[in-house]
Amino acid sequence: MSNGVTMKVIAAQAGVTQATVSMCLANNPRIPPATRERIQALARKLNYQPNPYVSTLMRIRRQGKPLNEKPALALVCAQRTASGWRDHPAPTIRHMREGALERATLRGYRAQEFWLHRDGMSNERFSAMLHARGIQGLLISPLAEGDPNPNLRWDYFATVCLSVPLPSLTITTVCNDHYFSSLQIMRECHQRGYRRPGLVLRRAHQLRFQGRWEAGYLLGGEMLPGMRLAKPLYGDDWAEGGRLLGWLKREKPDVIITPAADVIAGTLHAAGWRIPDDIGLALLACPERGDPHSGVYQNGRLIGALAIDTLISRVERHERGLPEQATTLMVEGQWNEGRTLPPRAVGARG
Repeated sequence: MSNGVTMKVIAAQAGVTQATVSMCLANNPRIPPATRERIQALARKLNYQPNPYVSTLMRIRRQGKPLNEKPALALVCAQRTASGWRDHPAPTIRHMREGALERATLRGYRAQEFWLHRDGMSNERFSAMLHARGIQGLLISPLAEGDPNPNLRWDYFATVCLSVPLPSLTITTVCNDHYFSSLQIMRECHQRGYRRPGLVLRRAHQLRFQGRWEAGYLLGGEMLPGMRLAKPLYGDDWAEGGRLLGWLKREKPDVIITPAADVIAGTLHAAGWRIPDDIGLALLACPERGDPHSGVYQNGRLIGALAIDTLISRVERHERGLPEQATTLMVEGQWNEGRTLPPRAVGARG
């Protein structure tokens, strides 16, 4: 490469074979995660710039085309504003973008960012613009709440979307396993002695995740002995504190399961509830490992990185257009211990 750093150089410094370096940079699951992370970190430190066409080099040589620049991938913001993905209020969604950008660079691609609604253009015109720029692959951000599925010229591109499966659109998607996350929280609650969990969601979550969070909650209530589920609370606005307090009085949960820590905790504190002394709190989407709230860390950066890996595979296999059958890659969350779900104290409120 132009900076003189090759896989051979990385292999020599890491004390592994070139084949191991190649598999690590491709994120091959046959290599232990710790080794992959070490090699990838070394590659970044050395500013290694891989040639993304290695897997299709013979085809390119037959065509007689020189490799003058890195191929481009489009990171498409499908939010209501141009900065809606970068500045999204949900940390996990912001981290997806960061992970995608980092992985694209690591794999030797140029990641260019575009806004789906730029200049008010139609999906057809947007597709034509990207096609004219030589874009071969699209990574579409999570859609804005309530927006319809995009209707792009799918035959122009290889495409991956950061989303649960999209109804009526056979597109490849990558997301957290929301069902598993919810069930994992139920198991952790049960292990710590909580028996009256209550689920608090926005109504938009039902539509976006198609009941997956509720499914894990309900099944946990069925399979874990002694569980007595509170009736879930749904709202359109997290600021509806009166409804939350009324629900607490009516349902008497001993732990709240929710993706919204700050608003829920603020309402409870204002009403004199102490977390975790009076009631436990478990998050469905902890923003980071080590967060003070107990719950599931979805690892948005890994989700974004795997989405880029999936997209590059489709680009290099020349898989343009929508597949006949949709596929979804789901990433299991990791438990974050935090401090809001300690073993249940005898005589605690609720």
